[in-house]
This record gives sequence, structure tokens and C-alpha cells, in this order.
Amino acid sequence: MRRFREVSNSGTGEQAERPAGADGGPDAVATERADTDVVPDGTNGPAIDGATGSSSAQPAAPAGRRKASRLELPILIVVAIAIAVVLKTFVVQPFYIPSQSMEQTLYGCPGCSGDRILVFKPVYHVRTPHPGDVVVFKAPKDWEELGGVQLSGNPVVHGVQWFGQLVGVVPPSEKDLVKRVIAVGGETVKCCDDRGNVQVSEHGSAGPWRSLNEPYIFQNSSWTKPGTPGAKAPNDTRSFGPVTVPANRMWVMGDHRGDSADSRYHCRDGGTGPNCDPVASTVPNSDAIGKAVVIAWPPSRWRTLGTPKTFSSLGLPGVGALPGEPAGFAVAGVAVIGGWRHRRRRR
Repeated sequence: MRRFREVSNSGTGEQAERPAGADGGPDAVATERADTDVVPDGTNGPAIDGATGSSSAQPAAPAGRRKASRLELPILIVVAIAIAVVLKTFVVQPFYIPSQSMEQTLYGCPGCSGDRILVFKPVYHVRTPHPGDVVVFKAPKDWEELGGVQLSGNPVVHGVQWFGQLVGVVPPSEKDLVKRVIAVGGETVKCCDDRGNVQVSEHGSAGPWRSLNEPYIFQNSSWTKPGTPGAKAPNDTRSFGPVTVPANRMWVMGDHRGDSADSRYHCRDGGTGPNCDPVASTVPNSDAIGKAVVIAWPPSRWRTLGTPKTFSSLGLPGVGALPGEPAGFAVAGVAVIGGWRHRRRRR
């Protein structure tokens, strides 16, 4: 539809209707186009501002930038997995507690959700295991313990199981055990004193002996004070030794003494006298994977795993014996990471 506008007829005062743009001047063409935001030919192109003549559309992002944006998430996932693998291999590894041998320090009872612990690995690169440490170690070949999880042959299930082991929600494939270190190389250990306590000597089987106060024990094995010194009651399953721990080895015991296949259990003969093999019943220091430092899951069980006072009070290495304890490493690591992230944000 053509629009008309009124044009004054000079000298007569009369007005006549003329088609808009009939004079063919540029002003008329500009006026007609300024009245609409529709691009000629009906295309849906960018709108043109009538006042400024500028386009309201944003310029398209370069193809290279769009491609980099699509790759960013997969790259971050790969980097995160790589960091997790490095941390698991060299620094901190999560472990799942499948048995009740360390009850109630570590839950693994039938029917309950087993604890997930974090094990600090570098500590045994700078020092040997200390009495009182809760240590994770590779099970000796002749120790009769439940084996690890056999990974599936299905690639998908295998990958899920591998990732579960990585984060500590699936038991490992190898036989890794967790116990408490009671005595180390050069020390002599036996049970029991007149109250049924484990004793440790730093001067051989002749003593003097130091009794351990172990309130963390859950359901100790049976014991009856013998009527004759040095004798063993018929129902006594607690007594063993004396056993001198060979150099670079450790004597380990579970906190659930009544249900733990530990060093006492592997004395072969029930634990008395020279028939208790000091090699078969102990674990090489080199088989120690790391020190358990914290219960990480479930949240209701979160707590650190320190060294009981009975070991430090007896003159044995205990809490704070080395400045490079796991807690110190952890605090330093958090401080470094936090500072790095803060500096990165400021940039």
C-alpha cells in the first residue's frame, strides 16, 4: 500500500496529496525505510536502528573458541582423574575396611557399613613404623586372610570397579590388611602380666617388662590367671611369647583381639615359648603401605587416628616423635594449595 503525505502549494494555501517519495529524492527514500525494522526481501537479519543505523546482533564467536569450549570439560575430567591417581599412588590412598578385626577403632562388622580410611604413604619413607601406629600393609603370603576383589572381565564393570578402588569404596584386588603396631625390630613382646596385659621389653626376654594399657581393645581373647607362674590355663588363648621381633620387622595385632588373624595368631603353636616363629608371625617394614590417619567416611564416624598414650608414656615413639608426622604434612599441604588458589584468583 502506498502512503500519501500532504504538500503545501506555495502561494495558494491549497494542499495536494502526493505519493510519498514521488519526487525521487533521497530524503523520501530514507523516511520510508526508517519507518520499519524489517530487512528487505523478508529475511530475518539483524535489526537496524533507525536513529543510528547500527546493528543490534552480537558478532559470532570464532570457530576455534567454540571448539576449545567444548573440549574444556573432558580435559578437566581427565586432569582430575590423573591427579587422583598420582595422589593415590604417592600421597594419600583411601581404603575400605571389610572385616571386624579392628573393631571398634575401625568399623567393619557384619551388616554395617565399613569405614573408609585415608592412609598417608610418605611417612614411612622418612621413618619406620612406630609402636601404636595403625598401619596398612601387604599381607604376607602365608597369612590366611580373605583375598581381595577379583576384577570383572567385562570392560565396563572392570572400569567401574577400578574407579571404586581408586576412591576407596571397593576393596582392593590385593590382600591389604590393617592392624596396630605393638612392637618393632629389636623389641621383645609377650603376654601376659598378672592382669592379662601385653608386655614389651627393650632389653630382651630378661626384661624389664613394661605393660601396655590398651583401652581400645574390643572383646579380648580368653585368659585366666594361671595358678603357677609361667604356666598356661587350659582356656587361655591370649598368652604368647616372649618373641623378639627381628630387625626391620613389626609385631602387629588387631584391636578386636578375639577375632583377628594377627601376629599372635600366626605364632603357629598357640604362642608360647621358642616355638613361636619370629619371622612367620611378624611383617616386614617394607610391606607397610602407609599409616592410617583419618576415618573419612561415613561423616558420623569422622575422626583422626592418633597414637595411644600408653606407647609414648612407656618411652616408645609416639605422637609428635617426628616433625614430619601425617598431620603436619596434611596441614602444610592444605596451606600450600589454599595459598596457590588464592593467588590464582587474584590474577
